Amino acid sequence: MKKSILYILGLLTVFNVFSQQYVYGDIQSRYKLEKNIFQQDNKHTLSKPYLIDNNITNNYQKGIWSYAAIKDSSKIIILPFFSLQESPKVFPSTRQLNYSTGFQFNFLRPNFFSQIRIGYQQGSVDDTRFSYKRPYAPSLGYIDDTNSLSFSKPIIQGVISYKINNYITISAGNEKNTFGDGYRSLWLSDFAPVYPFLKLESTFWKVKYVNLWSLHDDQSPQGFSNLKWASSHLLSYNVTKWMNLSLFESVVWQDKDTLVNRGPDINYFNPFVFFRPVEYGIGSADNSLLGAGLKFTIDKQYLIYSSFILDEFLFSEIKNRTGWWGNKYGIQFGIKTFDLFKLDGLYSILEFNSVRPFTYSHLSSKQNYGHKNHSLAHPLESNFEEFLVLIGYQKNNLDFSVQYHFQKYGIDSANLNFGGNMFESYVDRTGDYYQKIGQGNLINQHLLIVQLSYMVSALTNTKVFVRLNSLNSKDLNELTKANKVFNFGISSRLWQDQQDY
Repeated sequence: MKKSILYILGLLTVFNVFSQQYVYGDIQSRYKLEKNIFQQDNKHTLSKPYLIDNNITNNYQKGIWSYAAIKDSSKIIILPFFSLQESPKVFPSTRQLNYSTGFQFNFLRPNFFSQIRIGYQQGSVDDTRFSYKRPYAPSLGYIDDTNSLSFSKPIIQGVISYKINNYITISAGNEKNTFGDGYRSLWLSDFAPVYPFLKLESTFWKVKYVNLWSLHDDQSPQGFSNLKWASSHLLSYNVTKWMNLSLFESVVWQDKDTLVNRGPDINYFNPFVFFRPVEYGIGSADNSLLGAGLKFTIDKQYLIYSSFILDEFLFSEIKNRTGWWGNKYGIQFGIKTFDLFKLDGLYSILEFNSVRPFTYSHLSSKQNYGHKNHSLAHPLESNFEEFLVLIGYQKNNLDFSVQYHFQKYGIDSANLNFGGNMFESYVDRTGDYYQKIGQGNLINQHLLIVQLSYMVSALTNTKVFVRLNSLNSKDLNELTKANKVFNFGISSRLWQDQQDY
């Protein structure tokens, strides 16, 4: 039997018809690619960066380099990248200068792809966003100097992948991954900094199955190790040409505790096992998450999507409607449009997100769903509701977008944990019942972002841009904050630049 299995695997590895590679970029750069994917039958869009065949040559924003991000080449391409952003605040009157620089190495063979970035970044962050969270450099990592809120970090990130056969691709690196179709993700987003990972993507029939194993970092002084591990499964099934069903699960465990040095627990490295039974079987207190999603494509122009995240629940408590703290879950509903009003390049997103208090948190931050003081899911973490609308236009090298967010979230007050800070232990909660979204010091926040950019290098997604951020918030005591920031600069973006939380 063993020889038969090895023989079958050997046959599968023989066939390498088309090479595949990952396509990065922000939401504007991915527009044309996403539109093409959604208009095709039996395609999967839940896992990003997108893994596509290199023979697809017209499904991306071309930029001024005609071959853009997709080029069938066996040569190493070395590209400089550079980002310089100055933020003179309208109120208060101060300036921030952030920059990064380095080199990107691209290499593509029929069954091998790599993209590596090596460089350096330095800057400071806006302290108005730290009213209830830990100080961090958004999407970059820890603050190096908590007094000046500055950071100075090397850039070592990228991915290498190998196409085993027509159905399976394996990849590894120090990079971000995203699960979900929304602008936000309640499962896994590109908000947190890069992290080491190993990923196995299997696509066959109407199914795409993704295994992701990742290593994360926590700054809590308690314990023997700052490391924690995560293992995630994502299943995407095209029920029909217009309907997709998806399932998600993830488990997070502490690398080392007072009893044992667990490391990469072999129990969670089985690509086909369900984590919750395993967790109970080994008697652990690990943090397991479950999710499900459903989406519909209408007339190949409208995408209606929804997702659900379940951290913990007790059905009897849900029936009693008493707001039990342990009913921890979140929901997302949204709609995307492509070529709005039949205008090529005009698109829109409407989305609603809601997450109950204490979701993603655990006994300690070493078991929560976070990485380097960031949430691995939504930037607002938990105890919030959000409505957002985005309208954008993309044509050739030009991108223009306007987005508005209304956010209602509860933060801790009087040194009490109301469930909005996922890095606090849920043991220190305010009570067992009558926990509801917005509890604590309720913040009502309006955020408007207007951005215009022009692509100058498609291979590194480098853009010259101007951007206006306008944030207005009011808390329960009528204390208001108004912050307007005008940004301009040049930026090489692999992922969406998070300025909207």
